[in-house]
Amino acid sequence: MTFSILRSARRFLSCAAAATPLLATISLTATSAIAADMTVKAPVVAPVPLWNGFYIGVHGGYGVGSSRIVDPSFAFAQDRFTMDTRGAIAGAQVGGNWQFDNLVVGAELDLSWASIKGSRASDPANILSGLAVAYHALATGTGRVGYAFDGLLAYVKGGVAWANVDYQAFTGTPFPVDINHQRTGLIGGVGLEYALTNNLSARAEYNYLYFGPAAIALTTRISTQNVDHDLHLLKLGVNYRFNGDAIVARY
Repeated sequence: MTFSILRSARRFLSCAAAATPLLATISLTATSAIAADMTVKAPVVAPVPLWNGFYIGVHGGYGVGSSRIVDPSFAFAQDRFTMDTRGAIAGAQVGGNWQFDNLVVGAELDLSWASIKGSRASDPANILSGLAVAYHALATGTGRVGYAFDGLLAYVKGGVAWANVDYQAFTGTPFPVDINHQRTGLIGGVGLEYALTNNLSARAEYNYLYFGPAAIALTTRISTQNVDHDLHLLKLGVNYRFNGDAIVARY
């Protein structure tokens, strides 16, 4: 009887010893699974391209150009002549950029106050030849394509332009005639923009604006005169880009 009990106890201890590693393995596996479930993966923040986002800014500059007149009626001393124009501009712009690796595409609207003027004195042979021209406002809507060298963006732009232009005829008389006309035309340009911070940048830009021939009446005669304009603008400006909200978190 005693021998039987001892043999049973020995079998129990042997089974317990054999089961101990298996239980330890099961416990470790369960603990690892629970720990894995409890682990919160940290978000990976995708970097935002430097030039991506919408922006608003201001600019100032200087412009030179010319206004050409063709007068089929010969009301003025010469049938064809040119008036040079020059003066300052100042204004604001708003736009947006979308960056794909180094390629940057965008669109922009700008509006400028202008004080670009020119005049031609009366010819001694014809006092009615005196003329003056003045630009009061300019606006452009353009598309832009550029290449980013990290913090430096080189770009070209093109689109449509608008101008508010005043002509004054018979400036050599006591009763000059004022003619205001709105003109639409084309604009092309190039520029460099440098990122001062992640949101603030400074730029220098050259624009060429052309307003094709249009018939306006500079005299009281029935005939009209054909007038066209061109302008060369050099602009300096600063932009503030709203690109902070574009950061995307990935898990």
